[in-house]
Amino acid sequence: MKFLQAIVLLISLNAMAQADIGIGIVSVKLNGQTVLKLYADPYDKEPKHILEFFNDENTESLDLKDFENHEKWLKPEIFAIEDNQLIFRCKSEERFWVEIIVNNETGESYWLRKTKTTDLNTWEGFLKEMFMISRNDFPQEIRTQPNDEAKEIQFDGDECFQVKTMKGDWIQIFTGPHCDDVGGGSLKSGWIRWKEGSKLLIDYFLTS
Repeated sequence: MKFLQAIVLLISLNAMAQADIGIGIVSVKLNGQTVLKLYADPYDKEPKHILEFFNDENTESLDLKDFENHEKWLKPEIFAIEDNQLIFRCKSEERFWVEIIVNNETGESYWLRKTKTTDLNTWEGFLKEMFMISRNDFPQEIRTQPNDEAKEIQFDGDECFQVKTMKGDWIQIFTGPHCDDVGGGSLKSGWIRWKEGSKLLIDYFLTS
């Protein structure tokens, strides 16, 4: 399936992302009939880009028409085509529209009309749904409270956490039941920063 044959389930651009964190996450559920029309302005008559997905009979998998041209500008938060998901950071929202960041390197954004296949979630709600998260910015201590003056928690276990709640730039984390299997110590509760400005300080994983 061209480039998509080799695409990994999760392709996150967190490490090099320059885009705003935004107000949350827009997840689009993909199928062989999905057509996404992206507008520079929600009142424009013609879209700037059209993403049209189809079921490739040769590979029996989902594919994107004209992928070679789209890949030049389409660099979303996650392109999980093998899991039938396309995930964007959401810059803003109107009644019938969401403004999505289509390129995490440049911050380029377009407007997408809300449908039954688009789901807008807060960052807190999105991170709570993750299979696991880990820190990607070191040194970053785990603390007892969501502030830099709180006591540091010594933790030598593996970076396999789940999110309990969020307060501003901080998230409360714990070692989930499935994370106990990876070995090392277990964390019952602690706080870390999940972002600093527009920079994510964590990695997240939809599945194992």
